[in-house]
Amino acid sequence: MDADRLFEMRQWVRAFLERDEDIIVPIKRMWNEYHAAHDEPALEEFTAAALGDPDVEEMRGVNHAERMEWMEPDELAEHLEEMERNGFYSGPRAKLRAREITKEHIAQMLKKHNDRMEAALHAARAVMPEDADEADEGKVIDAIATTEELRRKLREAGLEPPEDLWSRRPTG
Repeated sequence: MDADRLFEMRQWVRAFLERDEDIIVPIKRMWNEYHAAHDEPALEEFTAAALGDPDVEEMRGVNHAERMEWMEPDELAEHLEEMERNGFYSGPRAKLRAREITKEHIAQMLKKHNDRMEAALHAARAVMPEDADEADEGKVIDAIATTEELRRKLREAGLEPPEDLWSRRPTG
């Protein structure tokens, strides 16, 4: 990649990280947006360029394929695509060094991701086959209960609207 293209891409990354509400952003989410307007570079080259910028800090990423070895390759690919459609990206994250992570930001992230997780779990339960294993359905129900408990704790901390406003709360 030539120096002008690298400079332009890093400027774009900095601007994205400056305006994004999440502060810590999955690089693949950034790349998807960049790639929609530019044919190149590939994700790996974009990642290297973004993380090579001294104004950008790499943050710990996640791997949604972890502990999914039991899935067939095509099932795993479908699972990862579904996770991304729901806003859950694998891979490294980036943060603009100049942006401070505040308590309010952490609370907002918790709420947003809890809302997403709760919605995804309800959707998963809704499409479970009638003959699904009771233990598997129990795991999904337990996970839903955990997200609901976190929502209650967020509300107690003043980070969620009261129960009567629940149906009108913004989702992330």
